[in-house]
Amino acid sequence: MTTKMARFTQRVRENPRRQYNALMGMLFDPEGLNASFERQAANKAPGVDGMRKADYAEGLSSHLADLSVRLRRLGYRPKPARRVFIPKANGGQRALGVPSFEDRIVQDQLSQILQGIWEPEFRDCSYGFRPGRNAHQALRRLAEVVTRERTQWIVEADIKGFFDNVTHEHLMRFLAHRINDPIFLRITRRFLKAGVMEDGMVTTSEHGTPQGGLASPVLANIYLHYVLDLWFEKRFAKSCKGAAHLVRYADDFVACFQNEADARQFLEELTERLAQFDLEVEPTKTAILCFGDMAPAFCKREGLRRPQTFNFLGFTHFVARSRSGRFLVGRKTQGERMRKKLREMNVRLAHMRTQGGKAMMEYVRRHLQGHLQYYGVSGNSRSLRQYVHKIRRILFKWINRRSQRRSATWATFDKTVARYIPPVRIVHNLYPSPR
Repeated sequence: MTTKMARFTQRVRENPRRQYNALMGMLFDPEGLNASFERQAANKAPGVDGMRKADYAEGLSSHLADLSVRLRRLGYRPKPARRVFIPKANGGQRALGVPSFEDRIVQDQLSQILQGIWEPEFRDCSYGFRPGRNAHQALRRLAEVVTRERTQWIVEADIKGFFDNVTHEHLMRFLAHRINDPIFLRITRRFLKAGVMEDGMVTTSEHGTPQGGLASPVLANIYLHYVLDLWFEKRFAKSCKGAAHLVRYADDFVACFQNEADARQFLEELTERLAQFDLEVEPTKTAILCFGDMAPAFCKREGLRRPQTFNFLGFTHFVARSRSGRFLVGRKTQGERMRKKLREMNVRLAHMRTQGGKAMMEYVRRHLQGHLQYYGVSGNSRSLRQYVHKIRRILFKWINRRSQRRSATWATFDKTVARYIPPVRIVHNLYPSPR
């Protein structure tokens, strides 16, 4: 963060309700643009212009000076994002927009300014794409609400195609609450209108912010801050008969209630609230379920075998008990996520056979380190061991298929691969401490 950006952030914190009418000086600041350039990863996929960081670094000073001048005189025009698709866990495809490298620099600077303005205003229930906050904190907060507040009902909800259905007019109206700089807002609108390119065809729309853009996360947080967070905490929660809490990570959120009537009322009013902003809930991923320390008794009364489970941030949550009989929120790796990652690993190692066994084992080591770093949460050790075991079997299979001769037995494989397999351990303790 540059000195100018740090001072600006400090002024915002001192006066969080102020409206800003002169932000373009920060957007075209050469020092800020250079800092944004340094933050870009060198291995990111190129956009429609085919330029990477190494290409832009040749003559960097002249490139940034020209970019600053074009921003200052409004001669800067964002390029359309390159449309790519990645597979989803449910078998579908997620559309991503890959911006050009110069657009990445400007979007990074734009997002820094927007984050600085809205960060003091964002609610505590929001955890996604915010400095100093992460998914594990959202999971820990959810466990605290269910355990300490003794909420008994969960509303698991998902917004249907959120990033594709964000309405530009509503978003610009939300930005105008704190920004009164028409030129800055015009640059922001240009990014929204730039559209996407697919098979040589450029498509623009009045809806959506492409996933993959650097400004999309903060714009999504601003949109949902007004549409969901403020509405829930300032209006709906105050009308509930019992406790009501919201935990949101980007467009994925869970609401917890003490009373069933409040949960059902929330789902009904949520549908109406989202419709006002051209959004709708995904019916296949939205449900009300009994989840809390009284859930087993409720299931027994209703003749159900066990309490229902729900998925949030890659984990399946279920009702569990400690060794002393105390209620706990149990977690395990979501089955769909695990199967998807195993299929991807199988394909990846099949393609790496020509690179040699050492390269394959090194790739598996890095992959497992990342997997354990995220999924290594309290109560999930069994799923972690299962995943590591299956990864070892996949690696063993492709190690032996590099040629027509079998090159390793399990004995030699274990001796060679042992140092590449990180130990299964719990990295994050998400159990709330008892009061």
